[in-house]
Amino acid sequence: MTNLEALKSLLKSGDFHHATYREIGRIHEGLWFYQKDPGGFRGYSVAGCINAASDSADMDEACALTRGSGVSIGSYGSG
Repeated sequence: MTNLEALKSLLKSGDFHHATYREIGRIHEGLWFYQKDPGGFRGYSVAGCINAASDSADMDEACALTRGSGVSIGSYGSG
């Protein structure tokens, strides 16, 4: 399953929690998405990432899918 497919699955199932666009460093740059997880930090855990470099073909669709969901920039404001 690709990360885009995983994101679509979370959205469809209702298990999507939120997404964050991180832009610090080339390795971590991209749209990170999180799933609801009662045992995770603050009720969520990392589900995947649409990497800005290697998954760039999926980035537009991923952003469209999460638009309006409250996507934040960076982690704790340090994106």
